[in-house]
Amino acid sequence: MLSRSHSHYNPNAQNPGFDTVLAPKGMEYKTVRQGMGKNQAKFQIIAIPVGINPLTNFLEQWQQRPDFLNKVPKGLILMGLGGSLSKKYSVGDVILYKKCGLMDDSQENKGQCNQFLTKRLFQQLGNSTFIGKGITSDRVICSAQEKLLLGKKYQADVVDMEGYALLNWSQKLGMPVAMIRVISDNCEQDLPNLTKAFREDGSLQPFMLARQMLKKPSNSIHLIQSSLKSLQVLKEVAYKITQDE
Repeated sequence: MLSRSHSHYNPNAQNPGFDTVLAPKGMEYKTVRQGMGKNQAKFQIIAIPVGINPLTNFLEQWQQRPDFLNKVPKGLILMGLGGSLSKKYSVGDVILYKKCGLMDDSQENKGQCNQFLTKRLFQQLGNSTFIGKGITSDRVICSAQEKLLLGKKYQADVVDMEGYALLNWSQKLGMPVAMIRVISDNCEQDLPNLTKAFREDGSLQPFMLARQMLKKPSNSIHLIQSSLKSLQVLKEVAYKITQDE
């Protein structure tokens, strides 16, 4: 159980800081660490699994561990890549989430990000950053047509595979959360089917990833190019947000 001093965060408490950064394991996690450079020593940087259920299981286990209980995070930042659901956003654009919903039939499942922490990050990142809405999927959205349909259906700007799971968990603890996504594929970009490349625990299978990408070589080359660009932006974002902490 959380101590009383940590169990009743006001989700919109003024001027919350952050001391913990979460990023999907693999290149996103490595890129965030590189971007923070020497400042990474000031933060707890955690590699998280991809997917709603794997991340939920991970978080529920994490909150029982002594390192969590002995030093409950004062604020969390989720950083990573995401797919655009709107023609307004291009590869490399930075989106700060205002809220994040779950991709299902009810559209009521929406969690709010901490507005003061989000505003603080927006000020650090500058005017080229956008404020938008995210939607979390349990699979990779590969079709450009489906991206556009989802954007209209949910009035969302970005699709990811972790956001809602983190918000759903953190709000039960009353813990401030902000989310930063860099667009890695635009809404008119078809992707290779990468869903099969992920294991049930949210980890990536390199052989299956390569196999799926070889089935759609032109789409895969496009994705690699756009991902490299977005990872470079993610690195710059990680540098900027850790300068003043």
